[in-house]
Amino acid sequence: MARIILHIDLNQFFVRCEEIKNPSLIGKPVAVGGDGRKGIVSTCSYEARKYGIHSGMPTFQAKMLCKNLIILPGDYKFYELMSKEFINFVRNYTHSIEQMSIDECFCDFTNVIKANRITNPVPFLKGLQEKLYAKTKLNCSIGVAPTKFLAKMGSDYKKPNGITIIRKKDIPDIIFTLPVKDLFGIGKKTFPKLERAGYKTIGELYYGLKNNDEALENFFGSMKQDLINELEGNSSDVVDTGPYDPKSMGMTRTLDFDTNDRFYIRKFLSQLMENLLSDFSKSGKLCKTIQITYKSADCDDGFQTSTVSKTLNNYTDSKDELYSEGIKLFEKTYKGEEIRLIGFTLKNLKDKHDVVVQMTFDNYERHENENKTVLLINELNRKAKKPIFFRLSDLKDHPKK
Repeated sequence: MARIILHIDLNQFFVRCEEIKNPSLIGKPVAVGGDGRKGIVSTCSYEARKYGIHSGMPTFQAKMLCKNLIILPGDYKFYELMSKEFINFVRNYTHSIEQMSIDECFCDFTNVIKANRITNPVPFLKGLQEKLYAKTKLNCSIGVAPTKFLAKMGSDYKKPNGITIIRKKDIPDIIFTLPVKDLFGIGKKTFPKLERAGYKTIGELYYGLKNNDEALENFFGSMKQDLINELEGNSSDVVDTGPYDPKSMGMTRTLDFDTNDRFYIRKFLSQLMENLLSDFSKSGKLCKTIQITYKSADCDDGFQTSTVSKTLNNYTDSKDELYSEGIKLFEKTYKGEEIRLIGFTLKNLKDKHDVVVQMTFDNYERHENENKTVLLINELNRKAKKPIFFRLSDLKDHPKK
């Protein structure tokens, strides 16, 4: 029996979160992103998209297209909270969940469908959408297929609030008729090259690959057979639930759009690090090695993934130190290439009681003073109800406002 894989994608997630906080935004052209000359649109409402605004567009251009555009800076802590609510909701159905980014996940519903003896999944999935909205006020589109690739294509097929089922026999009618730019995994730099080579639809690309077109052989190289497998419905159906590794904790997220905007990537990484370090602080562990993962946005090099790491002198559970070292590692290693994914991992973890720290009187006194300073800063920020106080040594790690 083929697996039943769902890809659940939250619709205009950041904007929807802002609408939940402020219902007066509903029905208006809204963009979440940075304002100013260097600002970039992370996502926008469907009303804004009618003006030609899209993710990755410079904010100043978006404002030229729509003078009434409402630009919001983004409340990423609230977005992460809503994302957790989303995943917790899906766990009511299955624990076989692979979260791909803050607003999407793959999940294996094979046993769910079988246990409930569901012959027509559409009403069942419609009920799932309605329950998700009732619980969280979030909307989603769902793709159902025997593989993760086809499920992802399905969730993109009808938006918003769509439900698309793609079986192997449906591939020619649903997938092959789509423009090549809609192929999951094809970057914005890649599809124009394919179109110029004469491949306008996914079907044309597939038959070119099957017929061993020399241009495509050179273009895709070792990825050719993987792409053929995906388009024939023979790719992965394994939902990676991320088995617990007590020696590491990590978080990897796909960016809202492929970019080499250093400021945007650093801000995205910063929020990811804060979320991970918040979980780490509750783990009762100490960390000695940090790692950053980058995935390129260039199909020509096979979306290569690279990692960089740094091992600290001592084990630590200091969120401030780990955050600071993570930002330093990013500034040292990011070379300006366009990426689509970034991750941060804490490695070489040990339980606190397993680590014997040999302190001299001097470094004991330093640790005591640092702890007192952190406690004081936290108390001042709590009273101010916003993080306006920090150590002078951390000044370089706080973006200018």
